[in-house]
Amino acid sequence: MNYFITELGFEGKVPKEHTNLRAAETWIKYLDSYHINLFKVLKEDKVYRGTCWLIIPKGLKAVHFLMQHHQDLISNLKTKFDKVYCIQEGETTFWNHYSVAIQVWIYLQFQASDKIYTQNTYDIKYLKGLFPDNNFGILRSVLDDSVLDKNNFKSKQDKVILPGPYTIEYHGFVQTCIAHHTNCTIDIPPMGNSRMPKDSWDMADNVGVNYLDYMMWKEWMENLSQYRYAYFLVPIIGAGTFPLNCAYHGIPCIGDGRAETQSLLYPDLCVEYLDLEKALKLTKQLSSDKEFYNHTSEYAKQMIDVHFSKEEFLKTIKKTY
Repeated sequence: MNYFITELGFEGKVPKEHTNLRAAETWIKYLDSYHINLFKVLKEDKVYRGTCWLIIPKGLKAVHFLMQHHQDLISNLKTKFDKVYCIQEGETTFWNHYSVAIQVWIYLQFQASDKIYTQNTYDIKYLKGLFPDNNFGILRSVLDDSVLDKNNFKSKQDKVILPGPYTIEYHGFVQTCIAHHTNCTIDIPPMGNSRMPKDSWDMADNVGVNYLDYMMWKEWMENLSQYRYAYFLVPIIGAGTFPLNCAYHGIPCIGDGRAETQSLLYPDLCVEYLDLEKALKLTKQLSSDKEFYNHTSEYAKQMIDVHFSKEEFLKTIKKTY
């Protein structure tokens, strides 16, 4: 039995009709896991057995509470489950955002786990240096289109979609500079207001971008169908769901090859981190070479089933690195 333990509030399996299938929800669904809130598990004196797939919360308040009251978090969970797997979800170096005490606590939890899962082969090189005695696995991003309504898909327009705003996580400004060479309008999905520069909306016309309203995953995917180009020139690759989402619609995405969703789906559109010169060259090639555009578009759509199907996902998580 698989149990997925996070700070999410629901309990049980992901319903078939659930439409907000982000990375974690799709992992839970494809592993046929029973989800339980972490704080409920810790509060109750109950033994579950089976395998615990754990995502440690990232919010400062939650992680500080865990450090203060559950210093031996993994040891505690091992009394309730047969195995405890720690998932390095999102930013690989996320612990650098916290105090030294919290960084040490997070490190010790990962070290105590039975296996550490991350999202890209690239990340394993980083983690193996920190945890040379641990076993590692890959938990790839996956896309479940069963809830999408293709009648809601839109026709292609001369538009660019960026992965995020002008923040340290997304480098939206430099992506905008490159994207303007397509001569298309540029849309950006927002983050929470508190995490974005306060003048983001005031400056939108000046820098030539449009901020979208926040969307749940189903609406986001159906709206995404209209874009002609995409960029993933980010410092933090995380789960890399953005190139995967773009590939579903055959939107050529120029992006960082550290993410397996980029390197496996768009090998001809990969750039090294901060290589904006190559990103600009590829932008001009996509804009002027229809054959190259069509090739990258069709290849990405075909490779989803090869590398990011449910079957491949379940095969990949069994491997140990």
